[in-house]
Amino acid sequence: MAMLDSVIEDVGSRFGLGSKAGPLLREVVQLITGSPGGISGFIDKFRSAGLGSQVASWLGRTDGAALTGPQVEQALGSSVLGSIANRLGLAGGVVGTAIGYLLPKVIGQITPGGVIPAGIPAALSSYTQATPLQTTTRRIEQVSPRAINVIHDAPHLGRWLIPLLAGLGILGLFWYLLSGNQPAPTVATAPAPAVLPPAPIPSIPAHLALNNDDGIITYSGVVHDESTRTSLVDALKGTFGADKVEGDITINANAGPAPWLVDLRTALENLKTSGVQAVFDGNSLKVGGLISDADRDGIISSLRAALPTGLVFGALTDRVANLVSDVNHKAETALTGLHPGFTTADLLNILNQSIINFPTNSAEIPAASKTMLQHAAAAFKQLPSGTVVEIAGYTDNTGDPAANVQLSQQRADAVRAVLVSAGVDPSMLVAKGYGSANPVASNDTAEGKFRNRRIEYRAVKPA
Repeated sequence: MAMLDSVIEDVGSRFGLGSKAGPLLREVVQLITGSPGGISGFIDKFRSAGLGSQVASWLGRTDGAALTGPQVEQALGSSVLGSIANRLGLAGGVVGTAIGYLLPKVIGQITPGGVIPAGIPAALSSYTQATPLQTTTRRIEQVSPRAINVIHDAPHLGRWLIPLLAGLGILGLFWYLLSGNQPAPTVATAPAPAVLPPAPIPSIPAHLALNNDDGIITYSGVVHDESTRTSLVDALKGTFGADKVEGDITINANAGPAPWLVDLRTALENLKTSGVQAVFDGNSLKVGGLISDADRDGIISSLRAALPTGLVFGALTDRVANLVSDVNHKAETALTGLHPGFTTADLLNILNQSIINFPTNSAEIPAASKTMLQHAAAAFKQLPSGTVVEIAGYTDNTGDPAANVQLSQQRADAVRAVLVSAGVDPSMLVAKGYGSANPVASNDTAEGKFRNRRIEYRAVKPA
């Protein structure tokens, strides 16, 4: 608890939230822990929204990159932020910006060492339950000492008070009989209608995310009730086979409707391409993954025809780009953190964790990877004279083997050229293309082929 108290104070004073800072943190924690796939699933929403580099800066540290309000809305959806704003009585823009500031601090504190916990950390457990409603209690009046004294004095007062009250009663009865007043008739009144509690406003959209890795479907999601979950899982098993699907769908009474469930089986038939990834979220559907742009656009076109009108279709933020961004961000951080006296092995271990995602049939190095190689060049120039490093290029097994060797050689040469242009001694670097030799993963899956298309660095002659 103590470690989040300072976060509450910080966000409360920074955004003028006052006593609402604590409830806002509770809302954020419930979003984190209640997402499909737990904390990891929540973080994946931001990666899918193109915020992979920001997410990478959160893990294991509390000074990670804050998000803007629009970035938070892009990842979580405007309906989620609007519901939180309504419950807390805050402006929507303030909620989005405050959550963007909170997330790096909360995620950083629950991911020591950069490891995402599988369960709910103890520090968050007390925030996962909704705040109980306060009940109205009746005020009980205390009898004052003066009143007690009056009661105690009653025997002394009785000598004159009782005859006085009796006389007043007789006078009142006499006056009533003279005036001819009759008791007013009793009018029956209908009981007040019962006030029903308002129906809950959906605070999160119905969600289904699935990934097709060579016919093996992994999925996660959240829906409103058990019948919807059953229909969804039955559709997945009926389309891909019960032995080909794995995952979990959680039930949340605050989840909204799933308009895409009506013709889901027809939609799933269009997601049998290996490497495809799809995210159904509220009234939107996005498609992407380890597939070509042409395949993605064709699938989206088919889905438009298969699903009800009113759905918003779009391209899922490039999964590969997010992966490359996360990995290379870590590599750049490690390169800048090398201590004086580091060895050739230290440098190559870092570089072999990086990824250069060449375009199809191209040896052109993307701009982001060039930046990473420039950081590497600064480290190469600190290695002892006489060090020789091989830059090895590899492809997957798609296409003509001889053409793959040639392409892998061109890519290795391109990496060497960037390093030399950044000041590395040319005699320190040799480039060699190996085509599809020595795969590090199965070429039977899209994921495996991606891993096999790589650049490796190894010491030929360490000094």
